[in-house]
Amino acid sequence: MTDSYSLNPKRTKELEQLCHKLGVLFGRLAVLNEALTHSSFAAETPGARDYERLEFFGDSVLRFVVSEYLLERFTDYDEGQLTAIRSVLVSDKTLAEIAQDFGLSKYILLGRQVQMRPSIMARSMEAIFGAVYNDLGLFEVQNLVLRLFGSRATEVDKDEAKDNYKAQLQEFSQGGGQGVPVYTVDKIDGPPHEPTFSVSVALEGNTIASGTGSTKKAAEQMAAKAAVEKIGVSALKKSGRTSDR
Repeated sequence: MTDSYSLNPKRTKELEQLCHKLGVLFGRLAVLNEALTHSSFAAETPGARDYERLEFFGDSVLRFVVSEYLLERFTDYDEGQLTAIRSVLVSDKTLAEIAQDFGLSKYILLGRQVQMRPSIMARSMEAIFGAVYNDLGLFEVQNLVLRLFGSRATEVDKDEAKDNYKAQLQEFSQGGGQGVPVYTVDKIDGPPHEPTFSVSVALEGNTIASGTGSTKKAAEQMAAKAAVEKIGVSALKKSGRTSDR
């Protein structure tokens, strides 16, 4: 905040209350207040500074800390799996849900004609991470992220695993002594800016399914899905079970 804007006792008490909820003791409450100031409020209040700069910084801080956390927690996951989990954790939806959990909306300063929206809460959450780093350093941000995202990472991992057909296929193939599935890009159609990949997957040298997607990884997942579904049907037939039970 600029020197021309000062916190009144009521606002100071509100910020201290939020600090308690976050488990973070700010040395400069004005930095936290900035993270909670929407541009509409700043436009109406001389000397106030909105959260956009801190949001810009906080977005990068959050992605770095979450990436580091996931890398250490899920040591066997590849880049695609880690990226999938991170994309959910740092999404507006997740950030808004976390903000809602501790009632962040009541602390955000809005202009007179603006109503609270999930996107505003998400932006303010990012700004808070930037403010914590700015005021207290990386260690405090890491602790805050762990508290806020730890259990959610577990939930997201479970949800992602349900749709991770490559992992399912590999688990099946290795469990049956067939080794690791091999994926091959058969062709790439379409213009360079909008390609379509066609990928096949093989076990023990035998192609068992294929799939297409806008990226190589997406096509591999679709091929794996087709393989998992094909293997599932075969397994049911061998066991004597049918789908009309």
